[in-house]
Order: sequence, then C-alpha cells, then structure tokens
Amino acid sequence: MKDEELKKRFLYPNGTLRNKLNLQDANELSTVEYRTVAHNAIWLLHHGYVIKNMDDFAKIHRFLFSDIYTWAGQFRNYYLTKGGTDFMPPTAFDTATTNINQQLETIKATKKPTVEQYAKLLDSLNYLHPFREGNGRTTRLFIQLLAANHAQYIDYNRQDSKVIEALNQSDLIKLQDFIKITNVKSVQESFINAAK
Repeated sequence: MKDEELKKRFLYPNGTLRNKLNLQDANELSTVEYRTVAHNAIWLLHHGYVIKNMDDFAKIHRFLFSDIYTWAGQFRNYYLTKGGTDFMPPTAFDTATTNINQQLETIKATKKPTVEQYAKLLDSLNYLHPFREGNGRTTRLFIQLLAANHAQYIDYNRQDSKVIEALNQSDLIKLQDFIKITNVKSVQESFINAAK
C-alpha cells in the first residue's frame, strides 16, 4: 500500500487518526483514547486473563481499542515506520509469530520467568509492531498479564524516551533495566497489584 493510500485510509485531512467517534481534534482523541484504554486495561487486570499464544495479543488489542478504531486487533498488511524506525515487514509476520509463540511456551513452562525472558519478549513484540497504533500499551499489558499468570507483578520503570531508544536498538541489557519483577503470593494478588 502506498503512503497516500495509507494516509487516506487512516487519517483525516488534518492528520488526526480516523476513529469510530469521528473525533477530528487530535488532543480530544488522545484524551478519549487514554481514558478508554486505561479503563479497559484495568477491567482486564481485575478479571484476570490467561495468556496462551499470540492470538491473545490481538484479542487484547481489540479489547483495548475496539471502541475507538475499526481495525483494532487486526494485524497490519502494510509497512510501518515510526520515528525513523522501520518495523517488521508484514511478509515476515508468520515466522515472527511462530518465534514469539515459542518464547511464550518457554515462559509458560517456567515457574518464575526471568527479567531476561520478559525483555526478549518485549523486544520481539516491539519489532513485530503489528498494529497502526497502540502497540506499546498492548505489549506492556500482555506481558503484565503473562507475569500475573505466574504470580508475578511487573513494574516498568517509566523512562519512555530511554525505553524507546533501547527498543529501537534491540538492546536487551538496557531493556532489562526497565523491568522490575515482584513475586507475590498468588495469581490473584498479581492481578490486583497490576491494576493499581
């Protein structure tokens, strides 16, 4: 798909992302999106969710964003570049999804997954970047839910610009510095901690 076609498909003439609410002010859309996604994420954390495979990644994105975007939960079929970073071409999605599912199987089989395992998964999901918008929020929630399945709570050290730089460089050592794992007594407690 050419750039002009993508712009017409995803953006209003003023550059605001097309949305179900027909909000054409970028700031207003950002506020509504933030509140909607935060509400949906907290609901999911309160009710728990068992992560099985990459199908769940798409389901979580759909759950977070479907009130706002028609394409929520649908993997892109076009090339994506943001901030000078080229993300995985859609022609490689099948191979990448297989790789990520293998990582998930290893993590699920581990009693207490490590920071290294979560950092590698974070890096893989970031490079995949399958959605037009909302990849970071979906990835953080997906990993938080996966950790909760192991009675772990993840605290992301919120230094967004440094995290983005580490992700763009696929620097797993730096990414590990942004993830702090707390082991808790139960899966339920990990969901409660994550929802705070």
